[in-house]
Amino acid sequence: MFPFVTRVRDAIAGIAVTLLLSHPAYGAEAQLPPLNDPPTGLHLSGKLVWADLVTTDPDAARRFYGELFGWTFKSVGSGQGEYALAHLDGAAIGGIVRRANRGAERSQPRWIPFMSTRDVSATERTVSRAGGKTLVATRTLPARGTLALFADPEGAIFGALDSASGDPGDYLPEVGDWIWAQLLSRDADKAASFYAGLAGYVPVEAGTSAQSRSLLLTSDGYARASILQIPPGHAELRPDWLLYVRVADVRKAAASAQRLGGRVLLGVNPELYQGRVAVIADPSGAPVGLLQWDSIGEVK
Repeated sequence: MFPFVTRVRDAIAGIAVTLLLSHPAYGAEAQLPPLNDPPTGLHLSGKLVWADLVTTDPDAARRFYGELFGWTFKSVGSGQGEYALAHLDGAAIGGIVRRANRGAERSQPRWIPFMSTRDVSATERTVSRAGGKTLVATRTLPARGTLALFADPEGAIFGALDSASGDPGDYLPEVGDWIWAQLLSRDADKAASFYAGLAGYVPVEAGTSAQSRSLLLTSDGYARASILQIPPGHAELRPDWLLYVRVADVRKAAASAQRLGGRVLLGVNPELYQGRVAVIADPSGAPVGLLQWDSIGEVK
């Protein structure tokens, strides 16, 4: 639905991820608040309901995202165990996980999406059978719910979450909220089959060009995410998830990102979705998409 062309390759190429598998945010004793307060009672399989940023500099991330998107933050824990909850208009929409700086070790900060599943243990078994890997095994956090972290067969990292307070409803996100997620894959059909087996997605063809091919992952009548097949001859592109935030003006948002210490990885192009899409990196290098969505059903 919102694929981007190969000029974004420098944003994704060379990403080598090191997660703090023992980070308190993912530990059995973590005291994370519920996803929704009050509970929604909704369970929307396949909906992307949460996102965590893994970064060596959470303080810089707070300043950047706070000024760029209007997010506010509340810390859980302290020091190396700090976990910062990001809020938009009082609603929690993501977290920031502090990863220790390991000196010469190369690891790219990144946003990790979490999809809703009703049985995370079953999802873990399915991931294993389908050729993926478990990075953080299934565990239950008292208020948050049951979660796990995985890598798909191509190495793209994602999470699964069975929220104890239900899932956020299906609505048009406000400016500053997550609006879309896109997976880069070397084989769109295999990727679609893998994720359909996890969350019951129905893959729908979204478009094919001489350069690439795109599929939508749908559930409950909603498009949840898209898969963009990496064009042949671009070995430097690596499979990965990219999350998009809704902005009021994509040009102004991209310019603000630069002013705040970030970089523009994919600039606004009138020939690409009518000039309503850009990809930036925060000061630590984590890629984020910007999408100007002006009305329901219309990118204009």
